Amino acid sequence: MLGIKTLEIEVNGTLVKGSLQLNAKGAYQLDLLSPYVGPMFTFSFPKIYHALWEGHISEIDGFATSHLRTLFHKCENIKKEVPKFERELKEFWLELETISVLSPLEWNEKCMFLKKALQEGYMDVDTYEKTLNDLTIVMEKKYLEREKRCEVFLSQYLPEYSHLQNHFSWIHFCYELTEKKHLLLL
Repeated sequence: MLGIKTLEIEVNGTLVKGSLQLNAKGAYQLDLLSPYVGPMFTFSFPKIYHALWEGHISEIDGFATSHLRTLFHKCENIKKEVPKFERELKEFWLELETISVLSPLEWNEKCMFLKKALQEGYMDVDTYEKTLNDLTIVMEKKYLEREKRCEVFLSQYLPEYSHLQNHFSWIHFCYELTEKKHLLLL
């Protein structure tokens, strides 16, 4: 990701923060940071800027701020719906945990481990490339499987939100709401 920038707005008296980044494919990713962590939205902008530099900031900020406001409102609305399917959500979360997808940090560690093995002569270039390619294919399949399952779950329990992108981030958000509620009861 390129050009990470933090955005802050106030919505109905609540401070809402998000991070905006440009990915290598030219799409912008907006991650909600506060008051809720996790939900994200990927969008394209009518013009592609390959860095978030001063000349284009206000135009992009306006677009992203609108999406950030929308993300916040979606979270507020989903928060009201989660208690209706909390038991099913917890069961689904346990099922999702059986699909082992590497986090970006774990993925980076694996890649660095393979690169170090190549540099230290434990594997040749062909083995390195094949191993990295095979690992990438397996991770993509697992990621897509998890994302598809999350999409189906959202369609079943929150059909009005099934159009959302990054389905896993929304399921994770819902699950975190149930866990926070549980901790507050202790």
